[in-house]
Parts: sequence; C-alpha cells; structure tokens
Amino acid sequence: MGENAKKIGEKLEGFGERLYQRFGWTELTRDTEIKCIRTTHKNEKDNPKRTHGVDLYHCYYDAYKSQTVGVITECKNYGWQSINEKNLEKWVEQLLGTIECAQISEQLKEYNSKCSSINTGILLVHANDGKYDEKKFRDYIKKLKYKTRKNPVNIFIASNKEIEKWDAMFSYIEKELKSDKDEFKFYYPSIMGSDLETLQHITLYQLFSSYIFGENKKQVKTEIGGKEYIGIDNEKIIFSFDEISKNSLKYLCDMFKELQLEGADRYKLCFYPETTEDAKLIDEKFKIWASKFLKEDKVEIIKLDNRNLSPVDTK
Repeated sequence: MGENAKKIGEKLEGFGERLYQRFGWTELTRDTEIKCIRTTHKNEKDNPKRTHGVDLYHCYYDAYKSQTVGVITECKNYGWQSINEKNLEKWVEQLLGTIECAQISEQLKEYNSKCSSINTGILLVHANDGKYDEKKFRDYIKKLKYKTRKNPVNIFIASNKEIEKWDAMFSYIEKELKSDKDEFKFYYPSIMGSDLETLQHITLYQLFSSYIFGENKKQVKTEIGGKEYIGIDNEKIIFSFDEISKNSLKYLCDMFKELQLEGADRYKLCFYPETTEDAKLIDEKFKIWASKFLKEDKVEIIKLDNRNLSPVDTK
C-alpha cells in the first residue's frame, strides 16, 4: 500500500471526515489493502509487494441509472508544492489500477456484491497549507495523460474548490433545512422519461454539476378562527454553482419552469459567490431579476457562505 502509514482519518484532516457522511452514501470499507492481480499494473518502487490501498469504498443508489454504484476514493492531503501535473498523473493511474483490481478482488467480494457496477472513482486532492492555486490546478487537469482502458473507468477529480463548495451547500442544508420540523431530500426531476425521485443522498454526478436540486417539506403554524393548525409548505430549492450573471440567472429560472418545479409554496435559489462583485450583484439585482421570471412573492434569494470571502460580503 503506497501510503499505508497514513490512515484515512489523517488524510482527511483539514477538510473534515464528515464530508462523506454528508453525501449520505453507505460506507463499505476503508483503509483496506488488496492484492494487485493484474500483470499490466506497474510495480512501483514504493509498492514492491504489488498491492493497492483502498482509502474509502462507498455505494449509493443512482435514480437515473436505476442501479447501485460503487465508488472508490483516493485521498491526497499535501502542501501545494506536492500537487503538480506529474503527481496528479501518478495518482490517477494509481486509482485506475486500484479500481481494476477491486472489481475482481476476493478480499472485496462481500462488498462488491452490494454494487451493480464498480467502475467509478474520486481522486480527492486537498492542499493543506493555504497556498492552493485554482488556475494552476485546472491547467494541470487539462494536461493530464493516461492510458485508455479496454473497460472504461470514470474518474472524478475534486480539489479545494469543490470541497469548499460542498461544505457551503451542506452547511446551509444542515442549518436551515434539517430541523426536526423539516424533511429535506435531494430532488431528481423527470428527465427523458425517467421517474421523478426524491432521495436522502446526493449522487456523484450531482456533486459535480453546476445545478443541484432539493425539496424541503416544512412544517408551518397557521391560526384560523383562534385555533392553531399545522400545515406543510413545499419548498423547491436549486443550488447554483454557475457563474453569477443575469444570463445564468435567466437560464436557471427557465430550467426551473422547464423541469416543472413551480408547483411549490416557495422557491429558494441558492448561489455561491466567488468574488465580492458576485456577492454585491446577488444582493442588489438577483431578487429583482428573478421576479421577472418567477412569482415574486415565492422567490427567496440565498447567498451561500464562501470561506474565502469576508463574512461581511456573504451575509
């Protein structure tokens, strides 16, 4: 195991071991060493025993695929200087090899039986010294080279930026939408003939999407004729990680209508500002613009917290 001295809790330090708990996925195993059983895999100098390390192995149900997806995660928690194109290529290749051997591993047979497919992985890369450079990281990703596989494997790469976005979204959900009187679920609209679904967990494709949908059933008290009644308000929610602009807002509102999300008591449009200019535009214009496309009395505009901005800008 390349980093057998480092347990997963240590690797996740700095961006929270709760990250995956928030996704709502089922953890199958962690910190597991499996035998390398494919001769095509390189015998790395730091891996003379020909093994692979499985940091995290999860599964979740994908409503659109109608199957349980197995996901293997490789975590890298280093200073920025160690995060470069060469290491990224090496880490992707390591993860590809781990997934290929995991698919037919006797040691994982019990866990594999719970999954419809095991061809997906996440490379979770975190710069832990405050020197993360988003532009350089994207340049590294664009230049990545790796061998094509006979059987395709899907690799998703997340960095500080994705981790911070996810943290902002889940912090809002936990604070505002998960009280004892709320019932929040992720919302999967009917697309190309699929059935509409609401689930407790988020899918991998949603995590990496610019738009994430949610639904919240909220208990509300009303008084009629001196008597108090408990009712249910239906809230439809979109978390937008697209650019902050009038055009992107119009697109979001058009999509809201196209996916028939208007049948609700309240629409919560949540945006993630990446600059002070974004935060100012959301404050000053978004409610006015959104009211041109959706019913004004139902629209609520929300700014998610970006830890890289001053709290003054995001409140």
